[in-house]
Amino acid sequence: MAERNGSVAERSGFGRAVLWMALAVLACLSVFLVNGRPLFYFDTVGYISQGHSALRQLGIKGESPLAARIEKLEAEKAANIAAGLAEPDMAEIEAANTVDGSRSSVYALATGITARMHFLEGLIFLNVAAVLVALWLPMRVAARRWGLPVPVSQAVAMPVIVASLGSLPFFIAYLMPDTFAPVLLLVVATLTVFARHMRPWEILLAVALGALAIVSHLSHLAIGVLMVPASALVSVILSRRRWWLPPALVLVIVGIGFAEQSVLRSAAKAMSDSEVVIKPYITARLIQDGPGMTYLDRHCPDDTIPTCKLHAALQWSDDPYRITATHIVFETSARLGSFRLMTPKDQKAVADDQIGFFFEVLKDQPVATVMAFLKNTFIQSGWVAVDLTIPSDKIVAQNADVTGLAFSTFDHGRITRDTGWLGPLTTWHEVFYLLSLVVILALVLLPRRVPGEVKALAVMVILGILANALVCGGISQPSTRYGARVVWLLPLIATVLLIFARRARKFDAGAEGRG
Repeated sequence: MAERNGSVAERSGFGRAVLWMALAVLACLSVFLVNGRPLFYFDTVGYISQGHSALRQLGIKGESPLAARIEKLEAEKAANIAAGLAEPDMAEIEAANTVDGSRSSVYALATGITARMHFLEGLIFLNVAAVLVALWLPMRVAARRWGLPVPVSQAVAMPVIVASLGSLPFFIAYLMPDTFAPVLLLVVATLTVFARHMRPWEILLAVALGALAIVSHLSHLAIGVLMVPASALVSVILSRRRWWLPPALVLVIVGIGFAEQSVLRSAAKAMSDSEVVIKPYITARLIQDGPGMTYLDRHCPDDTIPTCKLHAALQWSDDPYRITATHIVFETSARLGSFRLMTPKDQKAVADDQIGFFFEVLKDQPVATVMAFLKNTFIQSGWVAVDLTIPSDKIVAQNADVTGLAFSTFDHGRITRDTGWLGPLTTWHEVFYLLSLVVILALVLLPRRVPGEVKALAVMVILGILANALVCGGISQPSTRYGARVVWLLPLIATVLLIFARRARKFDAGAEGRG
């Protein structure tokens, strides 16, 4: 009889776990299901193109999901030349024959493979799995150490469901690598707080997930670098015993990120005799903010300073908007363009010089440079709207001829054509995140409500959100996309803290009853 009761209880527990996880998955997929098709960005086609090129270089032949688009552009180019008109934008064709180091080769390859399989939706399910595993790991270890008032499955599902009231489901549905930024932050926080108590296979799983996250976008590598000292500091505060283990594991993940960049360069040279070029985001940011332009005005022309070539290109037009970072990096028109109008050789020289240029500007104007970075970080921290996950008419047109989706095409869905809901939703999100931050700060500061290690997990996540703001806002360009991709971690972590606060109340109530 006891065995039968135990078996029934076990089946009941398994059923509840499956139900909670199903609810979490549905919450993550809510935007995708309501919209009826994935969300995408103007650079989604760039990842598909680069992934297809990588497969071709590896000798894997097959139908290109961009074949119709490229054929159409080639025909348009020939017709316009014959008519004496301006050529169309051939950036997509050029991207198929060059290696853009600003894009992740790993994510591009995954995109190319799923597009060849006509199942780009598979990237959405990869997003869901990554988020669930990234939260399951710390909750599993925490449950083993202190116990939980609810099963682990529920302790994972509840925070995910709450986070789905924010931007999480928009990025789950987004055919871009942004979901892996918060996944990286969760992995780094988990290793920092729990590495000493994790089993070897749990550590290996965390490192593998962190490695996938850090190679999925170049900005994630910069964030990972910033999180190493944060991990070391929090680890020392938590315990002097094996304090070096967490930052060492984070360094392993960062090392994998650098190794991926090195392999990309070697493979590009060996397989196609081409070189990897990373767009000069740092240079463009410094120029728009002022210190970079001041430095160039003082020192150019000078053949020993590669970035002076960009300074000269910026003089080709007197339109003040040509100085903005976005126009410097991407614009191709004669009125607003500069970098993209330079020769490929000069573009590579400017791009390769951006780190050296940053340190020269920092040395020349330290206060102005630091203040500009802090200002951009502050601006970035407050931008949390999901507007850039919603494809505009122009983005739909750019992707119109691209294939690779299993159940739909690159077109508007049920919620993307009319975006009147976006304003009220943004207001709700801002209030929601502010309340979540208040809950986090209250539970972190209140004594004995939540275990210290769980508080440290929350602190690491907040530091990660700030690192994301510094990297994306300070180095690249403040954007709602960069803020919204990680800010859903606030309600997620607030819910985790509330679960442990409930555990503390139950423990205190039990102690009083025994007394």
